[in-house]
Amino acid sequence: MDWPRFGRVTLKPFSAGLTEEEWKGLYETFRDPEVAEWNGSSPLRSPFWLFKRFVQAETRRKDRLAFVILDEKGEYLGTLELYDLTPEEATLGILIGRKERWGQGYGTEAVRAALGYAFSTLGLKRVKLRTFAHNLRARRAFEKAGFREVGSGPGPRGREDVHMEVRREDFSPEA
Repeated sequence: MDWPRFGRVTLKPFSAGLTEEEWKGLYETFRDPEVAEWNGSSPLRSPFWLFKRFVQAETRRKDRLAFVILDEKGEYLGTLELYDLTPEEATLGILIGRKERWGQGYGTEAVRAALGYAFSTLGLKRVKLRTFAHNLRARRAFEKAGFREVGSGPGPRGREDVHMEVRREDFSPEA
């Protein structure tokens, strides 16, 4: 198991298969109204079996890599994706679904693990993302992981988005 790691977290690829507990955690993440709100979406309403089938189909796409985020005990924390993947760049998406773990640095560590993997293993030159301007906790976490703000603009539901990126030459795997 040579999965991406940083600090207390491990990124387990969906391609390695998920345990039933990991599937349940993922399902609960997407059903949670508060998590959905921070993700700019609506809470999932579809049944578990349909959700599982949809996720499995999505993770087979060639333009995305999906991971579950595991804590130091190997327990589910959330999900992370590198999507719109090209040989040069990808877009990062992350959800920490265990709200009682918010604000404890797990998201930053998961992003650091993903960036290390993106730059060293995949050979990408840039990873970008969008987040809500009002989500200061997420913005600070992304900055700690190495991202910098590169612009802003209107996002979904009329909210202001902040565009951030990190380039391989600016990333330090040890930081």
